[in-house]
Amino acid sequence: MSDAARGIRQGLVGADGFVTGLCLTAAELQHATTSIERQWLATLRRHAPVLAGRFEELGIARYHELAHLVDHAALWPKQARILPPDAAAEIRRTSLLQQLEAEFGPFSISNEEQVGWDEITWRIVRPGQAADMGPLHADAWFWDLGHGAVPPDQERVKVWVAVVAEPGRSGLRLVPGSHRRRWRYHGERRHGMLKPQLDEPEEDLDIQLIATRPGDAVIFHDRLLHGGALNRGAVTRISFELTLFVRRVEIGAAAAHPQG
Repeated sequence: MSDAARGIRQGLVGADGFVTGLCLTAAELQHATTSIERQWLATLRRHAPVLAGRFEELGIARYHELAHLVDHAALWPKQARILPPDAAAEIRRTSLLQQLEAEFGPFSISNEEQVGWDEITWRIVRPGQAADMGPLHADAWFWDLGHGAVPPDQERVKVWVAVVAEPGRSGLRLVPGSHRRRWRYHGERRHGMLKPQLDEPEEDLDIQLIATRPGDAVIFHDRLLHGGALNRGAVTRISFELTLFVRRVEIGAAAAHPQG
C-alpha cells in the first residue's frame, strides 16, 4: 500500500477532510477516457447524427468548439453520463480502487439511480460556462434530502477523478475542514430533482481549487463542501466520480451535521 493510501482514513476525518496523491495508471486513464468518449459519441450519434462525425473528429476535449450547435443541457442529464456496466467494472478493477479496498476493506459502490450496477458518473464542463458547474454542497445533503439509502453500519466516501484537466485552470473546488461544522442549506428542485442549496455566501469561504492532472484522484468526506470550478482552461474538462459504502468503523464518524 502506498503512503498516500495509508493516510486516507486519517485524512478524511482529519483537519482537511480530503486526500490527494492517488491516481490511475497511464493505461487505466486511457481506458477510462476511451469508455467515456465512446458513450459521449454514442449519445451524439443518437441525438445529432448529422454533426456526430464532426464531434468525433475533434474529440471530447474539444467538444466545446461545436457545443453551440446542440442542446447541451438536454443532451447530458445524469442518466446519460452513467457509465455502462462493462466500463464501470473496468474502473472497479483499477489500481486506484484496489488501493482503496486495501485501506477500507471490502466496499460497495452506490447506485442511487437504480441502474442495476455500480454507478460511476462522468461530468463535462466547457470553458467559461458557469452553467456547467454546480454550487458548493456536501454530498451528504443529497442523502439527507432522501436521494438514496445507506446500508446499515456503512458510511459514504466520495472518489473524484480528473480525466481531461488542466492543473490550476479547471477541476474541483473544496473548502478544507468544512466537514467539521454545520452549514445552513435548503432543498430546491433543479433539473427534476430535489437538490441542496447552500444558504451561506461562497465569498466568505476558504475555497481552494485542487490542481489535478489527468488521472489524479481526490478522496473526500461526504460532508465536505465542494463543487466544480469554472473552467478557465482551453479544453473541455472531463472527470468521473463515485461513492463508496465502507464499514463505519473503518473511517470513524465526524459529529452529526443535521440540516440547517
